[in-house]
Amino acid sequence: MVKILLLVLLAELVTVVGQILFKKAANQVEPYSLRGIAAQLRFMKDILTKPAIWLGLLAMILGLVIWLAALAQGDLSLVFSLGSMQYILILFLAHVFLGEKIDKMKFIGTFLVVLGIVLIAMT
Repeated sequence: MVKILLLVLLAELVTVVGQILFKKAANQVEPYSLRGIAAQLRFMKDILTKPAIWLGLLAMILGLVIWLAALAQGDLSLVFSLGSMQYILILFLAHVFLGEKIDKMKFIGTFLVVLGIVLIAMT
């Protein structure tokens, strides 16, 4: 159980790092309306030139490989439920690295997710 927990935690942490990198890259791109093929192609060209996108993709691939290792060793219902830790990690890492605010409702919602993880992990 501990090995599965550690694998899931590592997979989710690496995946969240990928999401943070995606957001950092997206913040550097000029906002587009994305109406029309030309605007969509310009957006794709702009976003794909950001190194953070490529680092984020590598992180997501690594997270997937670790996730598959966790799935190979545990029940899907347990592994998938433990994967909800991603919500907790995103909340705090987005606050630290992106300066996003943690308001009362986000905190309560995250607490409820933690409570759900604990209840499922106890079974």
